Amino acid sequence: MSFKGHRCSLPGVLRLGDSVTHLPPILPGTTLAGRLLRHLRTLLLISPDHPETRIYYRSRTKIAAENERLVRELPPFIVHPFSSFRKCWEMVMYFVLTLHLVTLAFAFAFAPHLSYGVLSGIQLFDCVLCAMLGMEFALKLITGYVSQGEVVLEPSRIVRYRMRWWNVVNRMLLFVPYVLLLDELVRAFYQDAVTIYLCLVIYLYLLCVWRFRSINWYFAIVARSLFGLSEKQIRLLEPIMDTLYVLHWTSCLLYIVPLLTLSLLGDNGFEANFLVDVLWSHDQQRDAYHYPITHRNRLPPLSDLRAYLQQHLPKMSICAEFMAARLDDVEHNVSVTYRYLRALMITFKISVQGGHSLSVSRHFLHEWTQSLLLLGGWIWSTYILLLLIRTIITADASETQYDEILNEIDAFCGRMRLSESLRRKMSRHFACHYRMHYFDVRPIRMQASDNLRRTVLMEIAFEPFLTRSDVFHDLPAYVLQDIADQLRFELYLENDTILAAGSAADTMFFLAMGTAAVYTQDGVELGHLIDGANFGAIALFRTDAQRTVSVVALEVCEVYRLERASFQKLMRPHSYLLGLVVKQAEKRIQDRSVSLQEFPDEQYYDTFFY
Repeated sequence: MSFKGHRCSLPGVLRLGDSVTHLPPILPGTTLAGRLLRHLRTLLLISPDHPETRIYYRSRTKIAAENERLVRELPPFIVHPFSSFRKCWEMVMYFVLTLHLVTLAFAFAFAPHLSYGVLSGIQLFDCVLCAMLGMEFALKLITGYVSQGEVVLEPSRIVRYRMRWWNVVNRMLLFVPYVLLLDELVRAFYQDAVTIYLCLVIYLYLLCVWRFRSINWYFAIVARSLFGLSEKQIRLLEPIMDTLYVLHWTSCLLYIVPLLTLSLLGDNGFEANFLVDVLWSHDQQRDAYHYPITHRNRLPPLSDLRAYLQQHLPKMSICAEFMAARLDDVEHNVSVTYRYLRALMITFKISVQGGHSLSVSRHFLHEWTQSLLLLGGWIWSTYILLLLIRTIITADASETQYDEILNEIDAFCGRMRLSESLRRKMSRHFACHYRMHYFDVRPIRMQASDNLRRTVLMEIAFEPFLTRSDVFHDLPAYVLQDIADQLRFELYLENDTILAAGSAADTMFFLAMGTAAVYTQDGVELGHLIDGANFGAIALFRTDAQRTVSVVALEVCEVYRLERASFQKLMRPHSYLLGLVVKQAEKRIQDRSVSLQEFPDEQYYDTFFY
């Protein structure tokens, strides 16, 4: 196992090394295929670098135990949701999903203005994206999931969970290649049969808005993995990204809906036919083979389209302004990019209630479209504003107090002119201690009943490390409860010294979470301590005891301390039990003195004397 900033000097057989994966070592003579398969298997196991790993597995010992379960009990094709493979794949999926939904909006909105070759290219590109989304659906069938804080890896449970009908429908609707319908929809547009086109565009708009949750989930993975953003920063960015996403889709919808609804207006037959014929002959020079107009006579070749429109346009037409704007685009050979940017500008203006003009007819259908866009923009902008205010000011009480502590750290470091590295270390210490949510344990202990408080303390300390200590294995449960009540929590960051060789010993330590290295006074590394270890128990029984080794944290370590004075005070009413424990400790000290005469190095191998 590799630890940041730590160079392990232990012999190979004593290192944790491959215990993090529990895979067989690569032996000399292993083929390239065997090496590749082992590397692939490693990518499927839980990775300490995944941003979600530290939430559910708070030490490397737990990571190693989870990988051991994955290697020994489960099929080799099962993918852990916090593996290196999933981290990289989910980052890819964020860009794939975003490109897919953005491409869908653009392609369906501007298909009548795109040439046959460009349409084919867009279809091919989006089909590749759909294929990758389909691969994601298949990979989910062999990837574990988190349910109520539990990581589920059993294949049968994974399949049952993933194959629920609403889950399957939701996933399949995502990777259906809708772009393959574009050719038929453009033909329907030129045949004045736009109802299906219009319904499909609105359906895709609602479907893609429904994908906010998926996009935000993938975005959080990218933000944590690539940029190392905090949860607060992610919460600030998510509504901004969602706003850009909605703005893009609404702009595309705003452009195509008036074109499609023109032919649906009861008394606008001439306007609809004229616009379709102009787009067919002058905008993209369509050919009759791919995009035929067979249901009516086409517009004859004209040298002056505007004069023809003014001559034949009904005097009571409600589409004159809209027709003039579209004809102006054709005469000036306006690009698709310009059309999109103009629609984007109009949508933004309406959404912020800065205008109510789409350059379309004043028919009730268009008026309702404008009104709905205006209402939707007002609701969305208000929602985003309230969300940002809540995130910045009153997001959550515990998170707000945690942020206040960080601000106080910054102010303190600035006032005392502390170095940037020390400021980062202080901030990281609080981040690891509170895990982004501030809490004060004192009122919890004061307000809880004595029985409840003892039950909580026993669950924290009893099973993880008190029962593993051979010093206390003969003590009854009620005494262990008193000991648990006297434990004091401390947190050590990487490379922090937990205890130093040669210092006075007055405290016993319990390592609840983390990994620590043990060194002699000469700096020789002896081994590693992991979750559940205890050391330095001699300090409880000898006032003249000194530390024989140094213990240094290799990762973030959660440690509980038991002071000699507290232990002696709580054991004083139990004189018989105290005498029994002291007698066992004295016997152990005598045995050690005898053994040291034959084996001087044995002093380093018993954690009791650390």
